[in-house]
Amino acid sequence: MLGCQSALLELFSLSVDIYRRNRKYGNRVSQICRSLVFFSVLSILGYPNTIFAAKLLPITKQLPVSNIVLDSYGLSNIQVAVHFRPGGVDQNQRGDTDSYDIRLTQLLYSNECPGCDLRGASLQRKILNGANLAKADLNGARFDESELNAADLTGAYLFGANLSRANLRGAQLINADLRKANLSRAVLQGAYLLLANLRKADLRGAQLTGAFLNGADLTGAR
Repeated sequence: MLGCQSALLELFSLSVDIYRRNRKYGNRVSQICRSLVFFSVLSILGYPNTIFAAKLLPITKQLPVSNIVLDSYGLSNIQVAVHFRPGGVDQNQRGDTDSYDIRLTQLLYSNECPGCDLRGASLQRKILNGANLAKADLNGARFDESELNAADLTGAYLFGANLSRANLRGAQLINADLRKANLSRAVLQGAYLLLANLRKADLRGAQLTGAFLNGADLTGAR
């Protein structure tokens, strides 16, 4: 929660700074910045569904390798620097096996495991609709063909994770680390990918209609 508030405070500060620097360029910039400020304030105060309070603007982005055109919606196409912890083979290895089994059982029975260390977990074809996996360490995990509709993966670490053919309609992937993740043929309609790190992610055949990609880093994605 504190991390989310810090990010929103940073977004608020950025919005004010952009507004101050660009007032002379006309109503377009000031309209976007007012929307960002309004959204940031409401989010910090804890109002529900505040993402809809701001003005939505269309974003179209074409990936350089596959030429896939992403049509999505976001507040504005503003790039924000987001730092993620390192990921890789060494970071995908689990520690205590017993604790891991307990966490995995907890997730499958309660649909709740925020902040859990589930690196390299095998969760193919699982029903995890609405699961709470916020800030969970899922580097290298396998979710291929799993149901993750409306799941909360905010700030989750999914470096190199396999989400191919997964159903992620309306999933919260805000500020998630999806570097080198396999999202081929995944259903991401209406998913929230704001500020997500999608560097070198595989998005071939993915369904992104209505997805929110504001501030997402798509460098090297295909």
